[in-house]
Amino acid sequence: MYIHDVDDIAEKYVTRIPVSVLLIDDEYLIGEAMRIKLSSERDIIFHYCKEPDKALEKAISAQPTVIMLDLVMPGVNGLTMVKFFKSSEDFRDVPLIVLWAREEPELKKKAIALGANDYMIKLPDKVELVARIRCHSERYIYKQQRDELIMKLQSLNGSSGKSKDASFLD
Repeated sequence: MYIHDVDDIAEKYVTRIPVSVLLIDDEYLIGEAMRIKLSSERDIIFHYCKEPDKALEKAISAQPTVIMLDLVMPGVNGLTMVKFFKSSEDFRDVPLIVLWAREEPELKKKAIALGANDYMIKLPDKVELVARIRCHSERYIYKQQRDELIMKLQSLNGSSGKSKDASFLD
């Protein structure tokens, strides 16, 4: 099977999912700086949430492929938000990149232990920011598409265990 065959199968049988990032950070200037850094990336949809208590609502509407979360915000413990997103049925598989103003090994260790996928010092340069968003989003998107394809294949299976129409796999 060649790569173009895989692309043809994916095009026909799985849902296209756009790269979508949700930044949760109480500092408006950080949100604007990130928006500007990503503005030339036409395939990345940027969503920003300034109020951490509205993060879940925003995540539900945005359906992000990666969440970027500031660890220090007024009235909210960032590590608690990491736990929340990673225990949520809807968002536990969505990659979570935590942000903080400086390198803090113990905080990084705690965030990763709670389920964060990555840790970045803010503000990252554009090349690093885009690379990490793409890397984490692509892994998430491929997993979602794989799971969708598996479910479709299973629904095609008859009682004999063989696919009724899996000729595209030949």
